[in-house]
Amino acid sequence: MRFHFDPTPEQRAALEVQLVRLQQPVATLELLDPILPAGFAPAAAACTLQSVHSDRFVVQARVRSSGGDERVYALKTYSDDFGERVWTHAQQLAERLPPRPHRPCLPIQYIPQERVLIFDWVEGRSLSKIVDGRKLELLRHAAVVAADVHRVPIVPERPTTPQMLVDETRARCDNLRPVWPATADLVKPLLAQLQAAVPHLDSADLAPIHGDMAAGQFLWTGDRLVLLDWDMFGYADPAYDVGHFVAQLERRCTLDRTLPPEAGRWPGCFQDAYLAAKPDVSPRNVSFYRAMTLLRKTYTVCRRQPAEGPLQAVRLAACAGAALSDVRRQ
Repeated sequence: MRFHFDPTPEQRAALEVQLVRLQQPVATLELLDPILPAGFAPAAAACTLQSVHSDRFVVQARVRSSGGDERVYALKTYSDDFGERVWTHAQQLAERLPPRPHRPCLPIQYIPQERVLIFDWVEGRSLSKIVDGRKLELLRHAAVVAADVHRVPIVPERPTTPQMLVDETRARCDNLRPVWPATADLVKPLLAQLQAAVPHLDSADLAPIHGDMAAGQFLWTGDRLVLLDWDMFGYADPAYDVGHFVAQLERRCTLDRTLPPEAGRWPGCFQDAYLAAKPDVSPRNVSFYRAMTLLRKTYTVCRRQPAEGPLQAVRLAACAGAALSDVRRQ
């Protein structure tokens, strides 16, 4: 799993050049020309920046033909060669995933000299924004997609161990100390409990994982659910993905007062559906990774909302404590 990447100044500068270039229709059409369908004569392109980070960006490219047909792509450009690793992993998944309507969205091409992954553009609504009666059924579909990924018999990279994940969580929470020392004191004993739980985790059959699985990574098109963004892929206990997803739902249910009353059923719905699809995954380990994710999010809420975040962190820490109690009971 690639937890962090800090590009060099040279890589940042090169990425900025690419960012300007790939928002120009001529450059984008030149890049897409080898993958356009046979007989599709491109006449124009519209390029729209969708997101930008220090090490990557995404541009939507909408291409029209002289006959009025249209193709829409997502161009994901990296500051280094990580996109090639994502491409290799995606090809292995594509060869082995079952042909279901609800499935991952995987890249269709990689241009190594440009460091660009190309995807078919998927139009839809984020599962995190769907809060009506469709939610429970869509969460069940998401759980099956997760289980399908975890069943793929590949080893994409070296394993990410529970201890590595605990160390990364502790490092993230250490960022609380300089600005929010009271929150750092709050999470410190919970981090100790998390560390103490590592030797008591159930043994696990390692699997390819998404690494950042959450409702916000799924899009509902109206007839299919697709899983996006493979930048955190890894090889680990699949309970990590499940616990992360459940914790993100729990975080939302804990902090968002605008949700309907039935939102409290969302975390259990996803977990139950997943364990029904893949019963060999340990509920104890799911609770462990749920606690881990909630502890990480104490820093996230403080960083994003410096005034209100520490109060939200108290509530998330309480949820993490409850998850750790589940680890001890299960």
